[in-house]
Amino acid sequence: MAAKYEEIARDLRERITSGDLSPGSPLPLMRDIAAQYEVSDITVRKAWGVLTREGLIESRRRAGMYVREHPDRVRLTVRHRQIERDELGYYSGPEVQHWRALPHPDGERTRVATAPVPADVADALGVPDGTPLTVRRRILGDPQVPEHRQLADSWIAEWVTEELPSLRGNTGPGGMYDRLEEWAGKPLHWREEISARMPSLAEAEALLMPPAGVPILRALRITYFAPRGRKAERIVEVQDIRMSAALFSVGYPLPRGASAKWPVQPATSDYYKASDDE
Repeated sequence: MAAKYEEIARDLRERITSGDLSPGSPLPLMRDIAAQYEVSDITVRKAWGVLTREGLIESRRRAGMYVREHPDRVRLTVRHRQIERDELGYYSGPEVQHWRALPHPDGERTRVATAPVPADVADALGVPDGTPLTVRRRILGDPQVPEHRQLADSWIAEWVTEELPSLRGNTGPGGMYDRLEEWAGKPLHWREEISARMPSLAEAEALLMPPAGVPILRALRITYFAPRGRKAERIVEVQDIRMSAALFSVGYPLPRGASAKWPVQPATSDYYKASDDE
């Protein structure tokens, strides 16, 4: 049997998803819900906590609880993950060509520090967890739409900063990628890994997101030089990119693999029969 707070959360969830409680509308008052279900205020708060974590409702200071504009009802901005270039240098997709580096609260546009590298970034770079590395932290966004922004932390391989100490400071026109290509005399290549998680409080604040209920999209962009007379690629940087999943989705083409090259061979097995035989 469901606990009372789960029953309250279920009933309110059904009213929200059915449209009975529309986006932007207030939830019934706590005292009214408590009276209806014959429970304490604490039980109602637990039900609200469930719906807040699901991203369905939000607290408005001194105004109570309100239904959020849920991502399923919002037309998300698709971020096409491809590298483009203009007179300012490289940028990641046509939707963000007009984006710029935004100031941190202290006014800096790029914070450069030496910090312990996160575990998954360390794995991509092939170094032990917590290795101190140079990181360049930026907030990139649309100057005209404050909430359209992303966090971008560039973790740079130690051998790169030894070769190019300028990456610890102002990198000049074109930025870090131009300095790397000038130094190496060959092009960079990129690949990305996309995941999702809940933001930290600091990330939610920097991205102008509600403090609970909304996940972030996370792209780990791995920058490398392709092999040339070497057995393996050489990774130079891993960029940790985070953006609100309530505002953005990720779009990319699905290329045909070698086995699906056109023209294709006629299929010889029945898909459903094969499943039944397993």
